[in-house]
Amino acid sequence: MANRNLTNDGLSIIIIRADTGAQIAKTIAPVNIHDWLVSFSLAGFLPSFKPYQISLEAIGVGGLKYATQTQLYHLPSRTDGGSVTKIDNLYGALLVQSPVEPDGSSSWIPLLPYSFYLDGSWLGAGPSRLVEFASYGYNVLHIIPGGGIGYDFELLDGWLDEAEKLGLWIMFDMRHTYQVASDVTMQVNRLKARKNMLLWYTGDEPDGHGDPLTSTRDSYNLIKSLDPYHPVSLCLNCENYHFQEYSAGTDIILSDVYPVGTNTSWSSQYDTVCNSTYGCCGCDNCRGFNNLTNVAARLDTWQTFQTQLGIPLKALWATPQAFGASEFWKQTPTAEEEAVMTMLSINHGAKGIVMWTFPTTDELTDLTSRLGKVLRGECARFILGAKIMRGLLVSGGKDVDVSAWRTGNTMLLSVVNPMHQAVAGPISVSLPSSVQGTEVVSTLWGDGMWKVEGSDTGRQLVRNGMEALEVDLLILKYQRAILHEEACALAEAS
Repeated sequence: MANRNLTNDGLSIIIIRADTGAQIAKTIAPVNIHDWLVSFSLAGFLPSFKPYQISLEAIGVGGLKYATQTQLYHLPSRTDGGSVTKIDNLYGALLVQSPVEPDGSSSWIPLLPYSFYLDGSWLGAGPSRLVEFASYGYNVLHIIPGGGIGYDFELLDGWLDEAEKLGLWIMFDMRHTYQVASDVTMQVNRLKARKNMLLWYTGDEPDGHGDPLTSTRDSYNLIKSLDPYHPVSLCLNCENYHFQEYSAGTDIILSDVYPVGTNTSWSSQYDTVCNSTYGCCGCDNCRGFNNLTNVAARLDTWQTFQTQLGIPLKALWATPQAFGASEFWKQTPTAEEEAVMTMLSINHGAKGIVMWTFPTTDELTDLTSRLGKVLRGECARFILGAKIMRGLLVSGGKDVDVSAWRTGNTMLLSVVNPMHQAVAGPISVSLPSSVQGTEVVSTLWGDGMWKVEGSDTGRQLVRNGMEALEVDLLILKYQRAILHEEACALAEAS
């Protein structure tokens, strides 16, 4: 982070509308800071399906000049009653537009997707199973298609109608057909105007299957030409097998790291070695047996890749493992392991959770139902509406993983022990120095043993020991609200 006391380190930034050359905004921003907010009016941008080209010019110390470009979409309002989903590129969250009100108004609602890939054969012909699925608190319907087109569309229409009544959003899977333009066109045109349409899903591990390197981008361009109102997603299997090429064809990247019950150095399926250049063991480039930190490492790696490639960060979601006793994976995660994998994902930037696969064990159904209601409830406003703060200093627990989010005068802390061994002795988490008058006001998940100690010049969240695979979600309250610029600076420092 830049030294905020250096008065000569600012960048003079001008934002220009390329088609007219008009200046639409101007600001002075500190160097080395992300997410600096600049407001400007959309009044002069008429709704259009074509993007407006926007240029940004910056002049720094010594007259050095910088320039970049982006695109601004200002789409016409829908007139067919269909939903609209957009990505908040400041925080990575999904925003869905509620049905238009009689007076013509509408609103944007943040959504934290929390659900499973669902085996369609489990649903059956009637709605009762879908009612059961929704009763667990999941909010997205992602049906796994069979081979070929993979859907009986008459049956599917009944499921999707029922899903709308139950408040389930559609994540439509075209894994088998996303490379066939005619099939994509038919499916998108059939579903795009549904009120509960959330997003499209194209490649399911296209890197692992070796799909053509342009396949995801080609499909993405076609889908966007047919339906600009919903984002596109896909799931990558490998740590880095043509990451740049495959990720170019999506708005949202899902990560399916499955570390439980697999031998990461020897393939039980193919009887070969597994290393960075050879072999398949069910968890690409993972380290150790049952090492849940592989989940977090993959998300960190992909964020780093995007920064190195110089591209805007795409939203990341996670697909925690909720299966086992098959193929590479000799055991199913426990409830504690499932909670850890989910919270490690969120701690490292995931804005959606879609687990593989349902139906799962009764133990995991119970755990995910309870945890999902907490995440989609009080936690969602923090995770979706605030800058994530990583790297808070932890003493007494070297493997303990902590993230925090701040809105107004409250803070959500997620504290995870990802190890299968307990941590003994005192543990402390140093809170930002600007946090004053802090107290734990609510324990959303965990045993409630954390408390705040110290003076206003140095406060810590403390407790004695943590159990193996312990997850704690806490709400802290402090004396004053925090400005967006302060939150950005603290997040950069962390």
